Formats: sequence, structure tokens, C-alpha cells
Amino acid sequence: MKALKICLITVASLLLIVGAGYLYASSGVKSKLGYAELALPKDENIRPLLAVNIGPGGVKPARWLADKVMVNIDHTGQVPERLLKSVINDIQAVQLRVYEVAGSRNVFDDAISESVHSLKEKNWQTLATVREEDVKVVVMQYSHGEQLAGLSFMASTSENALFLNLIGPFNPDAIAQSDGLRN
Repeated sequence: MKALKICLITVASLLLIVGAGYLYASSGVKSKLGYAELALPKDENIRPLLAVNIGPGGVKPARWLADKVMVNIDHTGQVPERLLKSVINDIQAVQLRVYEVAGSRNVFDDAISESVHSLKEKNWQTLATVREEDVKVVVMQYSHGEQLAGLSFMASTSENALFLNLIGPFNPDAIAQSDGLRN
């Protein structure tokens, strides 16, 4: 009986620590300049497959992990790898939602359209829009002066939908250099 009690206390303590860690890691996202208040699907039956908010407190461990994974990527690496490393170094927060569409495509397309409209009212600019048979993608940016403060990606297909907000500030020169655009 004593072993069971110790086991339950240990599990409860671990859950408390993990919960507190998640709250710490996800706090502060909405206070960042590049935060995009995305209009997510309004149907109460639609739940995300993946919902992640990583705030300033959670970015440091994620950046450390990414650095360890990409340890061999340097100035001679592939362009996408160098670009990814440059963006990861500048990220201050992330919000991500991934959904399974399952016949509700119009709900997601409406959410994307509403997000675009709302973000444009807050001075976000559209960088790219793709509309093909089965794909809708919108990429937007928010700048504060000369600084790129946030990027948002919204996409839907007949199978999945994605809402992603990367919160900076991002260094445009570092991104351009990683892409080989500037020397």
C-alpha cells in the first residue's frame, strides 16, 4: 500500500511539473508584437489534431534542441536548412493548429478568409496567395518599422488545414544571407 501511495504522489508531482512547465512555456504569446489573432474554425465539433503555443519561455529549449539536431548545418548547408536555422534563431513564440478537414472544407476556408480580413485591418500584408483545385494557401507578414515582427501561414486542402504564426522579430538580412540572396 505504501508503494502505491508513493507511486501516486510521484505521478501527481510529475503531472504538476509538466503542467506548470507547459503554462510557463506557452505564456506571453499574445503579448508579442508579431502575434496574429487567427480566426479558427467556429464549428464546436471541430477539434485540432495538434494545438501548440510556445511562448518566450518555451522557445529557448526548443531552439537548443533545434541547434543540437542541426549541428552540422553551417554556411555550406542546403538553402532550406540554412533558412530554417536562421528563422529558428529569431523566433520568440509560435502558435500552431493542425486540423483534419473531414468534409468541412468550407469551415476552414471561411476561417482563413476571416483571418486574412482581420489581419489586414491590423496592418498585416499578404506575401503570397495560392488557390488551386484542392489547395488554398495564404502567407502574411507583419512589419514594425524596418523589422519583420511576424509571419502567418494558413492553408487548407480537402484533407488537412494548418494555421501557423511565427512571432519574431526576424532579421531580414540573416534570412536573405541564408537564402544566398546577399553576400
